[in-house]
Amino acid sequence: MKTLVISDTHLGLPFDEKKYALLTHIISEADKVIINGDFWEGFLLSFDEFFSSDWNKLFPLLKEKQAVYLFGNHDAKEYNNLEKVKAFSILQAERYTFEENGNIFIFEHGHRLLPTEKEPLDINNPKFKKAVRRMDSLEKNFVKYGGRTYQYLIWFFNSIIKGRVSRNLAKNEFFFCGHTHIHEINHKKRFYNTGIIKHGLAQYIYIENGEIIPKKERY
Repeated sequence: MKTLVISDTHLGLPFDEKKYALLTHIISEADKVIINGDFWEGFLLSFDEFFSSDWNKLFPLLKEKQAVYLFGNHDAKEYNNLEKVKAFSILQAERYTFEENGNIFIFEHGHRLLPTEKEPLDINNPKFKKAVRRMDSLEKNFVKYGGRTYQYLIWFFNSIIKGRVSRNLAKNEFFFCGHTHIHEINHKKRFYNTGIIKHGLAQYIYIENGEIIPKKERY
């Protein structure tokens, strides 16, 4: 069994053909898919806008691969149409686990462990959307050019989640999250951050017969 784990794709508008091609390829390589939150960009568009966009070309393939859809903070449960999500996933949840070769793999997006927005959010407020777009533009430059400050911040955020979960993991348990947008593979702590598929950078993980295989590429 080859399981693909992705998170933080933030699918939105305009539609990105290169990103679509990348997702189609890596999903096709898997037997099963786990979408670990922030699949679509609920801070900038409605579920119906996402559902009717060209991203729906992914839906039959995801359904074929028995996709599990975990809600994130940008695509929270309340932003979704819980009937229509069945078009691309067989299970929807906040947290998911499965066992393979004696190991237990645990998945959740990460926003419960590291809240990044004050509730409740007024996602329809134009000022809020403008702020989201500004942050997205900054992140695009960070991803392209890097920098010590950016690296420090993202590793710091990962360390908070890691500290909150690692002490409670059994020896055969492995924790996977997203949310911070930084790919991390820490076998010692059994902590894995899926990273992002955004801004031309694709970070994702395959789990095959119990082996954790990180991937990174540009698209």
